[in-house]
Amino acid sequence: MIRVALDGLRSRALLSVGTLLLLVVALGSAVLGPSFAAAVGNAYAVTRLSEERNVLTGRTWEVRPSASTDDPSALLDDALDQLVLPDDQHAPTAQLETARVLAPGALGEVMLMAKPDACTHLDLDGRCPSAPGEVAVLAGDAEEDGHELGDRIDLGEPFGTLTLVGTYAYPSGPTVPAERREALEDFWFEPTRLASVPATVATGTEIPRQPAPYLVAPDQLAGLAPSLLLVRVDSRIDVPADLDAADLPALAERAAADPAPQQLEVGTAAEISNNDLDGIVADVDRERRAALLAVAPAVVSLVLVALALLSRLTSAAGELRVPDLALASLRGADRRRTWVLALSEPLLLVVASVPFGVAGGVALTWALVRAWLPAGVPVPLPAYVVLACVAVVACAVAVCVVSTRAVLARSLADQLGGQARPRPAGRLAVLGALALVALTVVLVGAALTRPAGDATDAADLALPLLIAAVLGLGAAGGARAAAGALARRPARGVAGFLAVRAVARRAVGTLVVLPLTIAIAVVTFGAGTFDAAGAWRASVAATQAPASTVWASELPMREAVALTRRLDPDGRWLMATGTWNAQDGVYVVADAPRLPTASLWDPSWTPGHGVEDVVGLITRPSPPALTGTRLRLGLVVPRASEEVTVEMRLRTADGDTFNAYVGPFPPGETAATERVPCEKGCTIEGLALAGPAGLPTDLFGDYAVGPVEVDGRDASDVLTDGDWHLVGEGITQAAQDVRVTGAGLVVTASGTGKAGLTSGAGGLRPVVAGREAVDRLGRVAAGAATSTVGGPPPSEAVLVAESVPFLGPEGVLIDYAVLTTNRTVYEEEFEVRVLAAADTPERVSTALARQGLTVERLHAQERDRLDETAYALALRLYLVAAVLVLLMAVAGLVVTTAIQLPGRRMDAAALSVVGVRRRSVLLAVGVEQVVVLGAAAVAGLLAGAAAQLIVLGRITLGQVEEASWPRVVARVDPALLSVTALVVGVLLGTVALLSAWATVRRARGASLREKAR
Repeated sequence: MIRVALDGLRSRALLSVGTLLLLVVALGSAVLGPSFAAAVGNAYAVTRLSEERNVLTGRTWEVRPSASTDDPSALLDDALDQLVLPDDQHAPTAQLETARVLAPGALGEVMLMAKPDACTHLDLDGRCPSAPGEVAVLAGDAEEDGHELGDRIDLGEPFGTLTLVGTYAYPSGPTVPAERREALEDFWFEPTRLASVPATVATGTEIPRQPAPYLVAPDQLAGLAPSLLLVRVDSRIDVPADLDAADLPALAERAAADPAPQQLEVGTAAEISNNDLDGIVADVDRERRAALLAVAPAVVSLVLVALALLSRLTSAAGELRVPDLALASLRGADRRRTWVLALSEPLLLVVASVPFGVAGGVALTWALVRAWLPAGVPVPLPAYVVLACVAVVACAVAVCVVSTRAVLARSLADQLGGQARPRPAGRLAVLGALALVALTVVLVGAALTRPAGDATDAADLALPLLIAAVLGLGAAGGARAAAGALARRPARGVAGFLAVRAVARRAVGTLVVLPLTIAIAVVTFGAGTFDAAGAWRASVAATQAPASTVWASELPMREAVALTRRLDPDGRWLMATGTWNAQDGVYVVADAPRLPTASLWDPSWTPGHGVEDVVGLITRPSPPALTGTRLRLGLVVPRASEEVTVEMRLRTADGDTFNAYVGPFPPGETAATERVPCEKGCTIEGLALAGPAGLPTDLFGDYAVGPVEVDGRDASDVLTDGDWHLVGEGITQAAQDVRVTGAGLVVTASGTGKAGLTSGAGGLRPVVAGREAVDRLGRVAAGAATSTVGGPPPSEAVLVAESVPFLGPEGVLIDYAVLTTNRTVYEEEFEVRVLAAADTPERVSTALARQGLTVERLHAQERDRLDETAYALALRLYLVAAVLVLLMAVAGLVVTTAIQLPGRRMDAAALSVVGVRRRSVLLAVGVEQVVVLGAAAVAGLLAGAAAQLIVLGRITLGQVEEASWPRVVARVDPALLSVTALVVGVLLGTVALLSAWATVRRARGASLREKAR
């Protein structure tokens, strides 16, 4: 029996090789999926720990000296030598610093710091302090305090007077090489320690300014009281390349243990670490589980497509073995021996495929790990790989049994009759097809009604295959039914008649539609899933880092705006932003006119509206400006009215606001003069007609405001071109109307209060609201806030976005000028950042660093970090699955076409004998192939696109770590779908053309005579 099976495999070599290849792919997929998922989990653990901020993964100790020291350098060395560090820590660094002491004048609370080799890890102008009495300070602090090299700086007691010998800046910006950036982080541990914090007011208490550390030589700190000294020791976590993510919980547990203070010879050491290893371990564990879940659809798709094609090839092999089985029956073989004979060939292939499949899966896993993951990551083989392989082998055996049963179910007369013709489907087949359609409809309905964001379940993973199977059955049945209907009509040509007859009557021709449809659907869905995941990660990266470089700043928002406008007056590279927690939610406040040049606005946030449209919707014309120091204003007050004072709100070029009170104006036509500090320019944001000191008063009649002169020059355009509106909030409004005249404004009032006007910002402020913030804005607008101090303004969402910078769907984007025009905002509550474009000149980046700004994030690094997560790496298997499925589909099609080729040649030869031209035969075969393969291609593309629209919004394409991350939006990219259709069309068209050519190439009458003999 084995010899007979081997002879059969050899005689049908092409079919045997194709079947073996499919089995190898299925088994290799069972090995590849779990092994690669485990590898990416380990790789993610390594990269996450290596790239996370030091304060979240490292440890810090504070050593309090027990006595003053005459040798500070020795104190640092002794602290490092005597401190006992955990085994999982990197080599530590130490610095000696003092407590902050309030210095004379406006210097604020200063701190001296000594650290060996500090100057080599900074950008230094001048020289490094090398002796007592010398100091280097942050460049921005020196500029703010008006200090130059060589100046003597009096710090008061106990630090005395120091000579400024250098200014420094932390090396930041996109031009800093990655190697140096890593070395800087190792050395300084936390760069924000070198930032300067301006004076602030919190809960009514003024907090003094805290300039960046003053760098001194170690000997400068000799003899200071021990209460003033502190040795700070920092150490990053040591992450081995071959780390097993399963060991992370033990690592986090050791880090979370409350360490006891260490009694050193030099003093007492206490750990003050604030790491978040517990949270990181939880994230890594979640990513590992998610990676395995992400791999499942790709692996299942590969295996099922391989089994579907295997079923087709096994059925074809069974058809070729029909004569052998019929002969065995005629010679008296019983049913058991006939089954053994029929199953011997496919089962031998299953057995032979096991070592090749396992070896191929291990080899492919090793290649992908080495190509996509960091060097040194081992290639694991989890225990459940064995279970997966056993399941695939069991499924393959089941497919072989089912296919063999379909052959053996035919009667002996049918087996001897030759080629099978189409016949009505059996009852079981019809019931199975109906059950498949019903199950698919139920699961589609459940998927469409289930809320998005739920955990991925088995129905989500199976739905693309079910949709493809239903459309594949429909395409195959539809092609046969349509061909049968056309065959019953009068033929209009020989080629068309032959093509429709072949499709209607050749059963084996349409059997390829179902597996081919499933394969094409898997390719379409896999490519679309990978593309959607990539687009989602791009959206997340643009939310977290909405510019090429994001600088962190301790400056107030107004100073950050002034700084960016001073360094970049044309708005080509820089933009100041601030995130603000207001009473009604979170805002991102931006210098919006600079959004198109400085930021990265993802197109998925506002489909159909580009960033230029966004800017146009949320900005308003700039308030009118004037330049000078002597302001003269004319005003006509109605007779019998009280005296009026004009309160003007102005903003300087540096962003400071102040109120100028012009007047008082008695009844009649008069003018008044007021001095204003606007030599560099000011904008007029608002004005109000009021009583003395801006208090409410009785206002009745028409008040003519204007003309305006500044330093003797006419400036009435600040009134006529200012787009003035009545203030709708924050005051008791006494005015009913304002209109423009030739020289100014006419305000009509009737009541007690103020006649308040604002320039270009009347009514509700326009904002772009994240989809989660729209309802909240509506409630605030309906409530109409009544205060112009501190709180958010009443706003309206002119556009709803999937995400806004930094805050995602929870945030609201508002223009800085729109927010602050004629309104007081507590800018100390802002978290300020400066966005910089990719082409920002190095001189501008250097100027930002000199002001104490540090690089918080790079967009490229943020995108790389997201692309290196376990989930993203696992999703790359979708590309591998798409390529393998497409190759399997083409290989299966080639094999089945080659099997049908002898019969097709006989038919073509018979047609040639009766006088049908070769060209007509060629055209008929080509049309038949195009119809069959085209039906499969169209059904597969439709199934893949439908699965994307239904499933993508509900399966997990990435881990949403924060509420500020945008959601996954289900979409079908027309460009990607077109490329997929083009590739599929070219491959299938090539197969159809070659099949037609091979059919007629050797179709001669002599073939019939040979067959007859």
